[in-house]
Amino acid sequence: MTCRSHILHAFAVAAMLAGAAFAQEEGERKVSAAERLRSLPKLATACDGLVGVLAADVPGDEVGFRLPILQFVSSQVRELERAYKLQMPKREGIGIFVNVGDGRTNDTRVIARRTRRPGGDVQTRIVLPSPGFSDLDELRFAVAQAYFRAWIFRNGGSTNELPEWVVQGAVRATNAETAHDDTRFVLGLWSQARLPYFPALCTDMRKAKGTGASLSGYLVAWMKENHLVKPLLDNLAAGKPWDGRRLAAELTGETDPFLQDRASDERFARLTRAVLSPGRASDWDLSVFTSRLLLYPPVFDRRDGLSYTFREAVALAAERKNVREAAWQKAREMPFCAIGRGDALADVAMSYREFLVAAAQGKSADELKPLLEAADGKMNAILEEQKK
Repeated sequence: MTCRSHILHAFAVAAMLAGAAFAQEEGERKVSAAERLRSLPKLATACDGLVGVLAADVPGDEVGFRLPILQFVSSQVRELERAYKLQMPKREGIGIFVNVGDGRTNDTRVIARRTRRPGGDVQTRIVLPSPGFSDLDELRFAVAQAYFRAWIFRNGGSTNELPEWVVQGAVRATNAETAHDDTRFVLGLWSQARLPYFPALCTDMRKAKGTGASLSGYLVAWMKENHLVKPLLDNLAAGKPWDGRRLAAELTGETDPFLQDRASDERFARLTRAVLSPGRASDWDLSVFTSRLLLYPPVFDRRDGLSYTFREAVALAAERKNVREAAWQKAREMPFCAIGRGDALADVAMSYREFLVAAAQGKSADELKPLLEAADGKMNAILEEQKK
């Protein structure tokens, strides 16, 4: 027998012995059918069969990751339907299929892939290799994208997609507090002249991370306010491509790009007067309030049509009629600047109003100075508290 034959013979014998040992071990162990069933991944469905979660359970845990992830995904679906007045047509087959791993990996990605089921229906497969460490924002985005994708296909058979930034904004706009934060952040950009031309914003937006996502949240919240989300989805379901220029026209009611940009600015101007967070003054509210602590003349085309600070008005109110007139107008305005923004700011507004009424009456600088200092002291206390 050659050396090669000896080697092959040795491998064959080893394989036979190993197989016999494995069979003996399995025979002794006698794994029950119920135990084998529990060890298999399990499928659970929700939302009339739209959502399916297939999970490899944690050993010893009867439920594992299935129930919490199924609840998370189905609640996300219901929230989208409630916020945007949508209803998924009933159809056999899972549209959002979540495959959950057992967490025995360092892979924390949320992996989403568009697929076609055997019957031709569109399905999105979302894979969570390590669900205990998955990014929930990415999972929310993947679920929303999968839902809109299924809705478009099931309502018209189209494979059109919503732009990713719209999906991201749709998720953010369903949460009232996030929507308020987005509006405040974008208002800050606008007040610093850091926003792009509005028509370009609608056509060139991209999905962003961090504070950049606030832009998509703001735009979709505006779409939601004008009930535009469903009509835009209807267009995509009918096979029409996404058109950012059409979105700009729908939001502003204007077809001219210049007028669209102006309409956007006018909306921001209105938002500066809106109460975004009832009962408290945000950084933005304080910034707007302090920007109004100036006196403007009642008629701007006059030669003396200058603006004055309150401190300048202390010295000029007694001798200049235009300063007294401007002080009277500002005194009427001040209480309205603090409505709905907390008791502390309302108290500051009333202190400034007391000073302005005295200035409108032409009182002396000695009488006006302590009134202004008292109001400024209250204002500075709020600003210092806000910094903490």
